[in-house]
Amino acid sequence: MLQLILISAIIIEIFVYVVVGMVLRNRGYEWLVIAPALGAIAVALRFLMALPSFILSGAFRIRDKQQQPWGNALYALAKEIDARAVSLNFSEILHQMLMRAEPIGPATGTPVLLVHGYFSNRGIWWRFRKRLAAAGIGPIYTITLSPLWGSIDEMVPQLATKIEAICAQSGQPQVIVVAHSMGGLMTRAFMTSNVCESSRIAKLITLATPHQGTQMANFGIGQCVGEMQMNSGWLAALKRGEENIPHPHAMSIYTLNDDLVYPPENSRLAWAENVPVAAVGHVGLLFSKPIAERVIVEIRRQNI
Repeated sequence: MLQLILISAIIIEIFVYVVVGMVLRNRGYEWLVIAPALGAIAVALRFLMALPSFILSGAFRIRDKQQQPWGNALYALAKEIDARAVSLNFSEILHQMLMRAEPIGPATGTPVLLVHGYFSNRGIWWRFRKRLAAAGIGPIYTITLSPLWGSIDEMVPQLATKIEAICAQSGQPQVIVVAHSMGGLMTRAFMTSNVCESSRIAKLITLATPHQGTQMANFGIGQCVGEMQMNSGWLAALKRGEENIPHPHAMSIYTLNDDLVYPPENSRLAWAENVPVAAVGHVGLLFSKPIAERVIVEIRRQNI
């Protein structure tokens, strides 16, 4: 479904370029003028992938007097535009081709499962997975969950099936989960769905997960977005469900320049080690070499 939406968007964009190019050509403009104009439109569209949420979260920060240094904010925006352009226009569209080899990395360690977030698929992990494998982490698995706009609870059985399959294939009793955004909530919901299942998680590392909800969810689409709203009934039920289960070692890495989790401190998890970073955005965390290196260090601790 996501792949179809993204491909359709690219086709429409190409159609727009063709029409604009023909109109300009008919008005007497040369291609030396038309080509830069079309390039400017392409750049502007890439800016629109991140600029609205950047402006809205920035307005919240001004309102709450929680502004971050402008240098960090602008650098995070620039990297976020790049990250979303790569993921939405390339890796998530071509995820079957780019991510087909699975698992990758050594077969001797505790298996690592990468869980994507809202409106995404496993292709978003393309660069991150390559960095983990290059560092000798493995075996590494990914998963694509659906439906796009359904409840988080609807995706939990798919996650449970994948984890059981990984344990059976690898011969290991546990997996390490690295989860982005909503994927962290989904993993926590998996652990509360059955007390025995919680023991399958050796370590949980979340990246930009709105553990306490996000004000930006007020502007999204889908039941899962409503569940990520601050003070939602779903989040309250999740917290209650965790009271009587053992918690694996967990780390929550979050960015103070997040434009989709606001306030960014809502990514803090009471029973986890919380690691704030700056000058990187929500999706940019998955394309950041320093963040990948921090996750690699944490995974290696498990495998010592």
